[in-house]
Amino acid sequence: MHYIRKGIPLILLLLFILPTVNVMAEEQINERIYYILVDRYVNGNNENDIEIDIENDEAYHGGDLQGITEKIPSLNELGISTINLSPIMVAKSYHGFDPIEHQSVDPQFGDIADLQQLVTQAHEIEMKVIMDFPLTNVAQAHNWADQGTDWVMEPTKNQLGQELPALDLNNQEVQQYFLETVVYWMKTANIDGFHFYVNEQTPNDFIEQLRQRVQSENEQAVVILDGNESMDGMQHAFQKQAVDVLKQPGESLETLINTENTGVHYMESVLTPRFSHESVQAGFNPVTRWKLASTLLYTLPGAPFVYQGVEVPMDNGVAEPDHRMADLNKEDEELVQHLEKLAEIRESSTALKQGDMELIAQAGAMTVYKRSDQNQTMYVAINNDIETKVASLEEIGEDMQLRGLLEDNIVRVQNDGTHKIILERETSNIFILEEDTGFNWFFISMVVVILGGFIAFIVAVGVKNRKMRNEKD
Repeated sequence: MHYIRKGIPLILLLLFILPTVNVMAEEQINERIYYILVDRYVNGNNENDIEIDIENDEAYHGGDLQGITEKIPSLNELGISTINLSPIMVAKSYHGFDPIEHQSVDPQFGDIADLQQLVTQAHEIEMKVIMDFPLTNVAQAHNWADQGTDWVMEPTKNQLGQELPALDLNNQEVQQYFLETVVYWMKTANIDGFHFYVNEQTPNDFIEQLRQRVQSENEQAVVILDGNESMDGMQHAFQKQAVDVLKQPGESLETLINTENTGVHYMESVLTPRFSHESVQAGFNPVTRWKLASTLLYTLPGAPFVYQGVEVPMDNGVAEPDHRMADLNKEDEELVQHLEKLAEIRESSTALKQGDMELIAQAGAMTVYKRSDQNQTMYVAINNDIETKVASLEEIGEDMQLRGLLEDNIVRVQNDGTHKIILERETSNIFILEEDTGFNWFFISMVVVILGGFIAFIVAVGVKNRKMRNEKD
């Protein structure tokens, strides 16, 4: 029954959208990305529990590659298209952002065979696997730092604020080593790309060399940049603004929609506090807040990016990154179903993947924007207000209607020539523009016939039973 319930919306979407043609936008990441902090996800193999101490926040807690492999079916149901692994290389710490050896799997997580099995199983259901790759710093225990080579410079802070030896990324030998390393992981484990951590000092020509080398191995490979102002990387400024707007009701999303929207959009990550914590601190239901935020993430250009535990949603109670073990047994069904619907809609929509975006209407803190390409037009309505709002759309045309995909409703033209979208407070919907076919009289007549036949059958049975009783009397 669960699969039937989930399948009906997808079948309806395919019926609406089948005539379209998929044309991928150049250099635009169109994945639905789920980030996993490997040590704090799922412990699938107790045999590699080498230095576990779950009472110590700074120690390994047992998550491993086999645990992720076991969860691939669940991630597929959630509509994830790409798994982003935290650094899996040998490192000083559980999080991997202080690497010691760039071409070896941390034995706490398993071995290269475990990674190969994870990637193979993901590929069987057309899911990609990419790796975090910190480029700016290494652990003090790294051979380059320990031996005092000219590959290493004075310590700087890494992505988690650790003071670590910095790498000279202008050094040609360092660049060549990393170019060889990305090829090593792609050839050895069939990895589908990388999430590179850089900074403003990382040479642009080296970044471009990395991108070209990765995509020369696999032209469909995913490359995410994190730490500079790249328009196709992690959008940190967007994240801060989006959290401020969406952690509570009352503020319009207009500023978010009018921003140049490309790259990877997110509300929380391994480097930031939880969005749920921000919502709770503001005094609001994190599930409600997450439903609005995820509608925004999944309907912007670029790629939506969520952090492990979003399904719960997790909140560690402090304004710090959440590196606890993922509490996946407490997932919220309402939020999970919402994320599944969003994934189905985005996967089926060319307009959401590659279309232009335009702000259409504002009604208080309710925002309506349009995503459209040559094949399809979608309208996204997000009501972040404290009361029901109505947005009047004037551009649609009398012979067209809007069909709701998150909530099943139809918006038709009114007497004044407008289409009015009505949303209750703190709700959202996505509409597909289509011809107004009016009532489906064939369907209605069939229902009437079937219902009439059923009633006639009941009446006939009743009459027969009465006759039988009368005959006995």
